[in-house]
Amino acid sequence: LEEAESSFKQAIVLNPEDAEFHYNFGKVLQELNKLEEAESSFRQAIVLKSDFAEAFSSLGRLLYGKGEVDSALVYLGKAYEIDPSLRANELWLKVIEGRTLKAENKIVSDSIRKHSPKAGLKSNPLIINRAVETELIPALYEMNTRALDDTPDTRYGNGRCSDYQLFSDDRAIIKNVASDLIDTIELAVSSKVYVYDSFFNIYSSGAGITLHNHLSEVDQDEGLDLARQKYSLVYYLSVGDQNCSEPGILKLYDPEVEILPSDGMVVIFPAGRPHSAVYEGKVDRVMIGINFYSI
Repeated sequence: LEEAESSFKQAIVLNPEDAEFHYNFGKVLQELNKLEEAESSFRQAIVLKSDFAEAFSSLGRLLYGKGEVDSALVYLGKAYEIDPSLRANELWLKVIEGRTLKAENKIVSDSIRKHSPKAGLKSNPLIINRAVETELIPALYEMNTRALDDTPDTRYGNGRCSDYQLFSDDRAIIKNVASDLIDTIELAVSSKVYVYDSFFNIYSSGAGITLHNHLSEVDQDEGLDLARQKYSLVYYLSVGDQNCSEPGILKLYDPEVEILPSDGMVVIFPAGRPHSAVYEGKVDRVMIGINFYSI
């Protein structure tokens, strides 16, 4: 980091009008905990490039860490206005807006609050059931997929999966499932939610996922502590063939729990809880996955 800091200083001397240099210099300074200097670099990047969404977002996140919530929301909102596709920025904006609203609502009387549901899962994991529409699975098979082995995550083997924006699909059946599952998870965690990932997996014999959790680098940023608000859901549309040595048991750890899924089963658990699964059945297993945040 110190070498990067020195290099960016030299780069800016050579080309002081380069907004990218100032922005990346700010990121390095932030890593070095030189927050005042980082803030100055982000602001200079914005001066040089007024539509620099990433710089607006980084400045907003830095200001939130300093306790300047209103200013943080302004800059995060500007970043979203410039580029709504910045998912991490949208996440920060939604969560901070949610926390601000909850803080404002603390004026609610103790008697009302006492009878209000507390946010968070009632059990870990939470297992419920939802009937699977007959047209849902055929609709998923019609959608674009990629091989599990081509994913940058811990999924592997003989199978396919979608991208992470399943709920953006315009098919009526997908919109209906998305709406219903969002209602379900909002009830499950007693909170409004922000769905970050939505996808489906099709496991054939030899597919699985190694031990992992669903926390990302963004979730572990100490400035927002998103990990405590993130949850994962798996919805089993068809469990396939369970008459085999590896019937696709969902193994949760810390503490260890084994779940043999059934058609229509919905399992919700904190995204930081490690889990794994191996499937060797001769019939495809089809499931929908969601990673979401309580807001």
